[in-house]
Amino acid sequence: MIRKYTTTDRLALCEFFSALIEAHKAYISHGELQMGIATDRGQLAQDYKTKWLQYLDRQSGNPENTILLYEEKGEIVGFTLFGISNDGAEPYGVVFDLGVAPAHRGKHIGQQLLTQALDSLKAQGIQNCYLESGIDNHSAHDFFRKNGFTAVSEIFRLKF
Repeated sequence: MIRKYTTTDRLALCEFFSALIEAHKAYISHGELQMGIATDRGQLAQDYKTKWLQYLDRQSGNPENTILLYEEKGEIVGFTLFGISNDGAEPYGVVFDLGVAPAHRGKHIGQQLLTQALDSLKAQGIQNCYLESGIDNHSAHDFFRKNGFTAVSEIFRLKF
């Protein structure tokens, strides 16, 4: 079942995300580096849960963003965070996060979450949607390509 996030889900979603990223460090992208959740590719920060909760609070506090949870028997097994950005020539959609527990992959949970996010963006008149994914997250890249996304850039970082 898909439902909207509420602040009472905050800690449960953090624990879900933590289990996901600890088991699959390829999830780490420039977003996690910029937020301080990770210190490098494949390297989580010691206080990454605190940093992620701060990120979650900022994102959930933005009225342009939506967080959807996929639950089975009251347990979070997938989520997506998406929204609208107005800093371009025209508003565009962003899928900030999409994750499904490894034991629940192959059940079309990610597909359902992505479809609902994209349908919501389209219903709001959005014509383009972007997302970013860790460079080593090949299964996610395949998933997004199957859903019509195409690569338009690569992200580079210079660490001083």
